[in-house]
Amino acid sequence: MTPTLSNAAVWAFTADKVVLWLLVMTRLTGLLSAMPLLGATKLPLQVRVALAVLVSLVLVPVVPAPAVLSTGIPALLSQMASELAVGLVLGTVVAWIIEAVAFAGGLMDMQMGFSFVQFLDPSTAQNTSVSASFMVQAASVLVFVTGLHRVMILALVDSFRVAPLGQGVPLQVMGLVILLGQLLVKGFQLAFPVLAVLFLMDLLLAISGQFMPQLQLLQLSFPLKIAMGLVILGLMLRQLGPWLIPLFERAPRIALRLLG
Repeated sequence: MTPTLSNAAVWAFTADKVVLWLLVMTRLTGLLSAMPLLGATKLPLQVRVALAVLVSLVLVPVVPAPAVLSTGIPALLSQMASELAVGLVLGTVVAWIIEAVAFAGGLMDMQMGFSFVQFLDPSTAQNTSVSASFMVQAASVLVFVTGLHRVMILALVDSFRVAPLGQGVPLQVMGLVILLGQLLVKGFQLAFPVLAVLFLMDLLLAISGQFMPQLQLLQLSFPLKIAMGLVILGLMLRQLGPWLIPLFERAPRIALRLLG
């Protein structure tokens, strides 16, 4: 063995770097697993693993290393669990924005009558309706069009300053609850034009039924509500980008604020 390889300081330095890389990769894995599309099961596992390994190798030189790194297996596993939780918090903020869009699509489908049509969404392996799936796919594409995936990587680097390695998960639970409530309100606001127009249509049909009892309201209401709902949805899609992009731009700052 050469003198360099027999030097204990070299092995200690290498072990510290490997532990640091494992912790960074674990936090990055949590972020990628919660991010839309990147964490989807339809993306091959080999691609997700390679992405986490390569990006973490790039981030290690710029991540501030803690004063003491645990090399014992129990302590290391505990730190990896904490780093995974931090990464999940960062990615969950973006995932919840997408879920707010899915919530809006579900409300619109319920009012238009599309909620009767359920199919398996391959990206989530769950049953979903037509409008909800379409709007989620459009919002997921906007994540990459707006460059949010790069911004979230930069937010991940900042998270090592806000929540240093080995310091646990400084999560603000109340802020997380408030954020969830705000996103549900945003989802309702997105669906409100369709809900309002279709409610007025139901009201007009009910009034018409009082004056003309011979009208077949059940047969008449379904095609009218579907046609009007699709028209309003088409008009709304033109504003989906301006509505979503500010939320996506604030997502990294919100995630870092949740971490303290």
